[in-house]
Amino acid sequence: MMSVFKWFLTGEAKPKIQDSEQIKKMYTRAKWQGMTAMILGYGMYYVMKMTLGVAKKPMMNAGFSATELGQIGAGLLIAYAFGKCFHGFLGDRCSIKKLVPLGLLGSAVANIILGFTPYFWAFMFLWFLNGWFQSMGSAPCIVGITQWFPKSQVATQYGIFSIAHYLGEGATFVISALLIVHFGWQSAFLYPGLLCVVLAFVMYKFMYDRPEAYGLPTANEYHGEVIEVAKEKTKTTKEAQLEVIKNPYIWLVALSATCLGIARYSMNSWGVIYLQEVKAYDLISAGSVLALAPLMGGIGSVASGYISDKFFRSNHALTTIFFGLVMLVGLVGFCLSPAGNQMLDSIFMIIFGFGLGVILCFIGGMLAVDLCSQKAAGAAMGVVGLLSYAGAASQDVINGMLMDASKIMVNGKAVYNFDNIKMFWIGSVIMMIALIIPVLWAKKAQAKKDAALLTKGV
Repeated sequence: MMSVFKWFLTGEAKPKIQDSEQIKKMYTRAKWQGMTAMILGYGMYYVMKMTLGVAKKPMMNAGFSATELGQIGAGLLIAYAFGKCFHGFLGDRCSIKKLVPLGLLGSAVANIILGFTPYFWAFMFLWFLNGWFQSMGSAPCIVGITQWFPKSQVATQYGIFSIAHYLGEGATFVISALLIVHFGWQSAFLYPGLLCVVLAFVMYKFMYDRPEAYGLPTANEYHGEVIEVAKEKTKTTKEAQLEVIKNPYIWLVALSATCLGIARYSMNSWGVIYLQEVKAYDLISAGSVLALAPLMGGIGSVASGYISDKFFRSNHALTTIFFGLVMLVGLVGFCLSPAGNQMLDSIFMIIFGFGLGVILCFIGGMLAVDLCSQKAAGAAMGVVGLLSYAGAASQDVINGMLMDASKIMVNGKAVYNFDNIKMFWIGSVIMMIALIIPVLWAKKAQAKKDAALLTKGV
């Protein structure tokens, strides 16, 4: 067992390369090959995770109840919540080149088997297992970004990496819907799973361990960020991770992420069936409207760093609050707009998706990562991920129970009332915004610490 664990550990630091041209060439290749592999691979992670949200209606027609589907969805998210925390702390010490592709491979195999699994308890177990493999992606990828990019660039690069979320979400809403319509709901698990087996090996080939394992300087050293280099030398990985656990602002971000998880995954998991049940959309039309959210979310994520720096003077907490309000406007409009107007629903979903895309970069990790040592980036992502996906898991159970509780039979057909569900979605966004307000003062405290470090002669 110990030999297996050692295989996952990051490689030992090699003697430093002295040739500046060789260092530049290796850094450039590793950064962009690694980033491209993570974006494409993590995008497919999402496809492996989100298919259930699109397949709910045909699975209910096949005999699953809404409560059962809620329990299945919660199973994945519970496994993901604890797994993300575990793999976040582990990722600070392990080679992401090994950890991330293995997670995609495991998730792919689970999805392939799900393509042949029509029974509730078997599905529940495999979807839970899928959640554990899924948790090997996000936090270790962020560790990789902090290893290859200096702290001043991490927010921007995280925004670029976040395209992966929306590529995966958009592909799921459209491609999964097409597969289900033409080949049945099992095909939406089977065929993407087969593709991801191949992609896992592609990720392994093009991803990289930390720079020191190749004889390269750290990212902060390479880019001349003196303060960050000095700060990183004052503590071990263990000490940096303990600081994360003790930081109250990181826990506020994590609690806000709980509410974000509720709102985001409510829409991902129940938005399609909401449009089908309340607004009489067919599956492909519902998927097309919901696909606008990840499309605009990708644009919002890419632009998030520029928007925060240009218009909010790099005050990421203030940026988050503003675009949380944007997200709230989109969600309220989507929930309260009258049935039969796909254009209006699409406009509100665009607003919701763009706001979500911006704040997901910050609440989803960067606010916490920005408040800790780069040696503990995985730990910060793990803490946020634990609470975020605890919220995501709870929404599946609550939404499923609320939906079944509202069911009435009309002329032999089940009809569902979403009024309480919509209030649950909207309330979660309001709480998300409120919890970020105290974080406005966190950066001021950090700036004082940096100034004190400079005074000491760094």
